[in-house]
Amino acid sequence: MTGKHHPSHHFHNKWEQSSVESLRRRVIANLSHDLRTPLTIIRRHVFKLGNESLSADGLTSLKNIDHQIMRLNDLTEDLLTYTRITSRKYAFQPIKMDMVYLIRHAATNWYPLFEEENIHFDVNLPDEKTFYWEVDPSWITRVLDHLFHHILRHSVEENYVEIMMELQQERIIITDKGLDMEDYSYDSGADIGFLISNYMLQKMKLQALFSFSDNVAIVEICKSE
Repeated sequence: MTGKHHPSHHFHNKWEQSSVESLRRRVIANLSHDLRTPLTIIRRHVFKLGNESLSADGLTSLKNIDHQIMRLNDLTEDLLTYTRITSRKYAFQPIKMDMVYLIRHAATNWYPLFEEENIHFDVNLPDEKTFYWEVDPSWITRVLDHLFHHILRHSVEENYVEIMMELQQERIIITDKGLDMEDYSYDSGADIGFLISNYMLQKMKLQALFSFSDNVAIVEICKSE
């Protein structure tokens, strides 16, 4: 004899699943927030140590520690963004945007950071022509910021980075000579930042395509096929 599920049982399962999901989001959000204070304190001590007389090896180790702290900061920010997106609290407001203007503005903020790391950053964008996409400006900026953060984390000395646009095909192209991104894919799940960026691109009906040759990585952002 086959029993039937009572409607209240089905409701209870849905409520329980929703409660667990809500709890998981709160835990992630609280953990991400709580990590910020100790990371800030640690970085202050790293800065103080940098003013002390250290050996070359000591300075190198201190720089590596600082990079790892930055990485943890990025992860906490990614986790907060993830909880906001999955709880639908991350506003999505697409508008028709001049993409040359938007990309130029987003890239300008990265000049001093790349210069500090001896990375040559070439923003090769047209002066007069452009194309328009229906996108959320903050989401596109968030995607580019993650890619540029990735370049900084995995850069080599005297790295060369170029961002350009193909107007006819409506493509944003980022070329990096020296960055090894073969272990990072929008489909691998290895990096929560890439997963967030992928979700944002899909929401805007865009995609990111990766290609590699020797020490050169190319990322193309274009409309989904």
